[in-house]
Amino acid sequence: MTTSEFLALIGRAPLIASSQASPGSPLATPETLVQLAEASLAEGVSVIRAEGVDAIREMRKAFENPLIGLIKRHYPGSEVYITATVAEVAALLAEKCEVIALDGTSRSRPDNAKLADLVAAIHTGGALALADCDSLESARFAAAAGADFVATTEAGYTDAPSTPGPDIELVRRIAAESKVPVIAEGRYTERWQVETALQAGASGVVVGGALNDPVKQTAALRPRFRTLERAPVGAVDIGGTWLRYGIVSGDWKLQDHDKTPNPHDKGATIDWLRSAVKASGVGRVGVSTAGIVDPATGEVWRAKEYLMPNYVGIVFNEASLGVPTIAWGDGHATNWAHACLPQFAGRRVITLALGTGVGCGFVQHGQIWCGPRGEYPRINDLTYETGKSFEDVLGGLHLTKDPTPEQEQVAVVALRAAVNAVRNLYFPDDVIIGGGVGTSDWLAPHVAAAGATVSPLGPDAGLYGAAALALFM
Repeated sequence: MTTSEFLALIGRAPLIASSQASPGSPLATPETLVQLAEASLAEGVSVIRAEGVDAIREMRKAFENPLIGLIKRHYPGSEVYITATVAEVAALLAEKCEVIALDGTSRSRPDNAKLADLVAAIHTGGALALADCDSLESARFAAAAGADFVATTEAGYTDAPSTPGPDIELVRRIAAESKVPVIAEGRYTERWQVETALQAGASGVVVGGALNDPVKQTAALRPRFRTLERAPVGAVDIGGTWLRYGIVSGDWKLQDHDKTPNPHDKGATIDWLRSAVKASGVGRVGVSTAGIVDPATGEVWRAKEYLMPNYVGIVFNEASLGVPTIAWGDGHATNWAHACLPQFAGRRVITLALGTGVGCGFVQHGQIWCGPRGEYPRINDLTYETGKSFEDVLGGLHLTKDPTPEQEQVAVVALRAAVNAVRNLYFPDDVIIGGGVGTSDWLAPHVAAAGATVSPLGPDAGLYGAAALALFM
């Protein structure tokens, strides 16, 4: 088979089924893997990716469709295990695999084998070489070694930077510069991801776990939290005025809480919280805080100085608080709490948290939607018709504890405008208003008329949001 013939084949049927099983799976028998492959072929797949001589040999007996063959074998002293040596290449050539997949990274191979030599052996045997890569650099390396195709198979499985889902950006980058066709692979679970990879420049997309591996499917669908036997967690709610800590039971009920004026000092904040966490004896903590938090690190990397002075750089993680910790911005956390309530679960939910400042969060399909470093919808900074921002007219810092009737009237009108803004931008099923200002006696009565709902969690929404992070993520 030539490169052009293979591309023509996957051009008509770009979904490539990987018929493999997780190590130790009951499905890891040649007969079962053949049946899984045949099920995909019956639905229009034309090419199968398969591992191991025994499975490939049985597939050869069962059908004539082209195979991308590989052998996984671990060698001491090398991280390379996908068709790592010429011995694996020879075994796959003996089974008449049209395409042979092999590790395409520049990592050291067993017996100091060279990628170019393995590719040459594949070509000499009459097969095509598909290089499994983890980065743009390894794709370049594999192309220079003579590979006929490069795949993103190893993206996220080596020391190279990874993404939680399929690395479509890597597909795009490779396709934009490479003269070698790109095959997308790795963590594809939904149709839109497959279609997006093709639109980004992939010639085909390999899907394995989502099609043929119940082990991976079960792990992916297993709830992140258990409905029973959840231990109490600590909940941290940090705003411009107060620093609060609560203990929340496993069934999500606030048992006890304490608060202190926000010291606006990173060291004092961490010391107070660490002491509270230790005294409570909880094993996990959620943090809802003003500012923008990188959820991957727990670091507050941006905060408004007039709201949270000397706050940028504070880090909420296990090292700082003494137990496993998950931290998000307060708009995200509060909205996550609302989205976990029975009446809002599974709906598109957005929260405007009107406290000292104005926070915002959006949840869709049970997932917090944010920027790559935890950025939130910046409704607070949108300019209101008076020329002031929504935070200027709806934030407690500007309203003070006793707003004038004029300030209240402006805030009521601004509330309607803010709700309209988020509805027009995000098309939510529900808009929820929380925070000390949002649930105040003078503003809360106007929430329904604005087309929104007052937070059912009341003044403790921040604590419940922090607890929801620890319990349900």
